[in-house]
Amino acid sequence: MEDRVIELTSALVAFPTHEREDDAQAYLADVLTAAGFDCRLQEVAPGRPNLLARRGSSGPFLCSHIDVHPPHAHPDPWTVRREGDTLIGRGVLDAKGQVAAIVAACEAKPDADACVLITCDEEYGGIGSRDADIPDGPWFADGGIVCEPTNFRVCTAQMGNVDVHVEASAPPHHAYSIEAGASPVHAILAVIETLDSCSFLKARHPLLPAPRLNVGRIAGGEHPWRAAAHAELDATMGVVPGTTLAEAESDVNDRIADLTTRWAARGLALRGRVSDSSEPIEVPRDLPIIERLGLDGDVSGMPSWTDAAYLLLHHQLPCVVFGAGSLTTAHSDDERVEISDLVRLAEFLTKLLVR
Repeated sequence: MEDRVIELTSALVAFPTHEREDDAQAYLADVLTAAGFDCRLQEVAPGRPNLLARRGSSGPFLCSHIDVHPPHAHPDPWTVRREGDTLIGRGVLDAKGQVAAIVAACEAKPDADACVLITCDEEYGGIGSRDADIPDGPWFADGGIVCEPTNFRVCTAQMGNVDVHVEASAPPHHAYSIEAGASPVHAILAVIETLDSCSFLKARHPLLPAPRLNVGRIAGGEHPWRAAAHAELDATMGVVPGTTLAEAESDVNDRIADLTTRWAARGLALRGRVSDSSEPIEVPRDLPIIERLGLDGDVSGMPSWTDAAYLLLHHQLPCVVFGAGSLTTAHSDDERVEISDLVRLAEFLTKLLVR
C-alpha cells in the first residue's frame, strides 16, 4: 500500500493543476477504469473537468479535489521530494495525497462498490462541486466523506467565509507638502482595523476556532517621498455556523459604506466590495458514515472552506470532512505530508469499502 500511495501521489503532483485539471483527470480516469470503475469526465469550464467514477450501485461516496493552490515561491512544486517519512511538493497534502489514498483503497478492494468524485476548482471558485452531476445513491442518506487534511478528525461543522477587496485613491503629492491630503495607505489600515471589529467575528462555535480576519494581500505607494496615489487590500473573514452569510455580508458592507463616506470628506475615494463568500455549514453528528468510519472520540470542525459546503448547499448531500495530515503547511512553500498518514488514510478507506 505504501509504495502505491507514493507512486500515485508523485504521478499526480507532476501535473500542474493550479489553472487547469484536464490532463490529471484523464490520468486518474485511466487508473480508475483499470480498477473496474465506470468513469465520466464532466467539463464544467474549459480545461476544467470533474471526474465521476462509479463501481456498483452502492458503497461510500468519497470526494476530494485535484486542483492545487498556486506554486508561489515553492522551489520545485511539481516534483515530489522525499525526506524520511515525509513527502514534499505542491499538492502532496492538499489534496493529491488524499486522492492517492482514495485510489489506492479502491484498488485494494476491487469488488467493493463505491462512488468517487474528484473535483476541479476547489481552491478558487468551487465550480467543480457546485456543478457536479452526482448520481442517486445511498450516500444522500448515509452521508459522504470529503478528504482534506484534518489530522484524522471527523469534521461535521465547517467555517464559512466573507472575502473583501478594497481600493483607496487620492491625488499624489510631495511627501512634505504643506497641503497634505488623506493617504490611501492610512485609509486601508483603517479598513483593516474596522473589519477586524466586525460583530460576526465575535461569534463562537464549540467545534471551531474563533473566526478571524486574515489580510492576504496589501499593496500601495510608489516612493517614500511621494504621498501614495493608490492602495488596496484583499482579506478574508471566517463565519461560524449560527451566523448567516447575509448577516456577515451586511456587517461588512455597512462598515465599508461608513468608511467610504468618512474618507470622502477628506478628499479620498474608497471603494470596497465582497469578492467571494460561502455559508458556514453543519451536518448531523449521527450520519451513518461517521459510525462506519469506526473512529472513537468526538467530532470536530473544519476551519477552512471545502467542497463539503457546495455538496450540501447545492446537492443536499451531507458530507463529513476527514483526512490525513495537518492543514498548517497547505498553501505554503513547504507543503508536506507524512507517508504514514496517507497510508493510514488509505487503510481507513479500505475498511470502509467492505463494511
